[in-house]
Parts: sequence; C-alpha cells; structure tokens
Amino acid sequence: MDAPNHDILEQLELVEKFIKDYWPHVKGSHFRTMSSSIFTTALRNRLNIPDLLNDLRTGIIQESFYTATNGNIYDYLTHPKYKAFAEGVVDIVVGGNGGMASVGKGEWFMSLCSGINPETEKPYVNIIKNGRGDLKLPDRTEEVKWNGGKVCVDVPGKDVQKKFNTMSGIEDKEWIPFRQKDKLKYSEEQRKKNNATYWKSISCEEIDKLTDDELKLKIIIMSFEKQFKKSDSFIMFNDDGKFQRFNTIEEVTTYYSDKLPLLKGTKKGFECRAKQTNPIALYCYVF
Repeated sequence: MDAPNHDILEQLELVEKFIKDYWPHVKGSHFRTMSSSIFTTALRNRLNIPDLLNDLRTGIIQESFYTATNGNIYDYLTHPKYKAFAEGVVDIVVGGNGGMASVGKGEWFMSLCSGINPETEKPYVNIIKNGRGDLKLPDRTEEVKWNGGKVCVDVPGKDVQKKFNTMSGIEDKEWIPFRQKDKLKYSEEQRKKNNATYWKSISCEEIDKLTDDELKLKIIIMSFEKQFKKSDSFIMFNDDGKFQRFNTIEEVTTYYSDKLPLLKGTKKGFECRAKQTNPIALYCYVF
C-alpha cells in the first residue's frame, strides 16, 4: 500500500492546528470529525488550504450580515468561491467536548467563518451551551434555528390536552387546533370557542373566541417571548441559506402577521400533539 501523500498530511495538520488554536475545547471524536469535515470540504472544492485558513482567520462572512434582518447568508460571503465550502461546513454539528450534546446545524458554520479577533486571538463568534442562546457575538447572544427548528411554549401537548378536555366539554378527546378535517365536523363558532379554550389551557388567559390565525399569533408571540428571555436576537435559516433575523417581539409580530394563513402542515406550521410530551411548537421557516 502506498504511503499517504506527505503534502496532504501537512495540509490536514494545518487544519488540525487551526482548530486546536482557536477552539481548544473540541477534543476526541468531535475534533476528528470537525477537522475531517473542514479538510475534505476544502479539498472537494479545490481550495488551497493555507489560503483558506488565512481567510477564515480574517472571516469569510461580510460584517454587514450581523446587522441584516433578512436575505441569504451565502450572498454575504466575502467571495463566491467559498459558497460550496460554506454549504459543506454548515452541516458540522459536533459537540464541544466528549460530554456535550450536539451543536445545532449552522452554529459551527457561523463560528468558523466569522473570523478571529487579532487582539484576543479568539473567535468573534463563539458557541455557547448554557441555555443563554446558541452563539455569543461581540455585542449580543443569538439563538439559531436551521431548516425547521422549533420554538415552543414549553407546555407539553398532553398536559394542554388534559386541561382542554376538562374545560371544553366536546366529545373528541383528541381535538387539536388547525386540523383540516375538523372544519367539516365543527361550525366556525365552535372552532373559535375550541381555540379559545385551547389557548386558556396553555396560558390561563380567559378569551371567549379565537380564530385560527389569532390563536397562531398568540402561540408565536409566547414562543418567541421565551426565546428573548434567553438571547438578544434570533435567526432562522432555510436549507438554501435564506434567513430572517428578529431583535424584538414587535419584529416577530410584524413578520408573521400577514403569513398566518401559510402556517399549516408539519413543515411550515405547528406541532400540536394530544398524547405526547412534545410542547406546542412552531416550525421556523422563512417565507
């Protein structure tokens, strides 16, 4: 068997040193997976490893991205030649050490590609896993959801259902909002009453009637209010790189107010379960 090409090994060692220098907490299998992903993605796209690492130190994401409210992340790269590389490393989800849960999709991409602060020799964007957001940017913390990640009201579906069944008095003990088949079983007035009772089961707020869209917006606002208690901003991505960033609940409300009819199904809508512990949740999708 032929010995490995010496130049190839030297380039892999450069990648490994890059990770050790700036993310020293990544060890063991996480380290091997991360270095291999960066290395093979670079080779597959015929990128010069030393040049790539130099550019990663500077940052290959334009500074204007961090204040942008929407767009496509791949349009904010410093050079088009890095698009395929970025699309490859976005899938890196290794944990920070042997005991850490996996990092969410896109988080390593933003940390790796945002550059190294020459004054501190530390990444401008760091991954955090203490419940206070996903990323630590120079001026804030940010929560990241990629391709359908969920925000939720933190109340288990089965608990909401139990309260609803006690208060509603309807025979269907597995009724949940937004089901298409229920539009034939119940009048519009009854559905509004059911929605209001369902919301009371989540929030304890007394309301007589709620349309589907009114209930959707209430769930959305409660879910994002919980997010903003943990992080300063929130960004969600589609798989094609399209993103939407929120800094306030007002921005969330404005964004979703004219999109409520589009929120249906399990990909672009809500997760509501009658028998499971999954909390009532919104799938994050950029329209």
